[in-house]
Amino acid sequence: MKLLIIRPQPGNNASAKRAREAGFEPLQLPFFEVRARGWDAPDPSYFDALLITSANAVRHAGGGLDVYEALPVHAVGRNSADAVAAKGQTLASTGTKGVDEALQLASAAGHHRLLWLTGEDHTRLEEPESLRVETRIVYAAEPAKLPSDARAIVASADMVALHSARGAQKFAEFVDAQRLSRTNLRLAAFSEAIAAAAGSGWQAIAIAHHPSDEALLSAARALGKQARI
Repeated sequence: MKLLIIRPQPGNNASAKRAREAGFEPLQLPFFEVRARGWDAPDPSYFDALLITSANAVRHAGGGLDVYEALPVHAVGRNSADAVAAKGQTLASTGTKGVDEALQLASAAGHHRLLWLTGEDHTRLEEPESLRVETRIVYAAEPAKLPSDARAIVASADMVALHSARGAQKFAEFVDAQRLSRTNLRLAAFSEAIAAAAGSGWQAIAIAHHPSDEALLSAARALGKQARI
């Protein structure tokens, strides 16, 4: 089964490797390029923990992240947690259900002043009363120049993996602009919000039960089995 992966690098390669190991034939077509953004690092003494929701924040925060090496980190997803661990910082928690769960875990750990290092396109937070979250944008995903055979690559896919709401929206726009039929494509999305961003009209949509490639591939596999029935 050909699984199209549109997330930026280096995550694209990592997802393709997992897909191949799971028995899929990955098609790699990054729709975005992740680039660092300049940012000011606020006084670390004001915070008692960091919030990291993407490994890209660790990769692109630069030397500013070193200022917070003593702070524990609440991470969302295995990729984020692995990046934090590789950096040598202490993991306070690893959530699997999104940023709202991470905030709950932070509160339960007694952390009430968080610094969130994130991307330009990020989820709006609903802060619990006991928490204060300050945000710094340290990276942005910018549209990539697609190759001339991008339309043919998309048309050849059996299924598309969607890792972000912005990616889902951009992919839907591309499909419509290229006059491809949504009814010929099946989607596997990281979350319900990401599936919603892709819009309607697709042949089928599967949603991972938590934000990891393993769960996404499991959902894609189940969707593939349904299509063969």
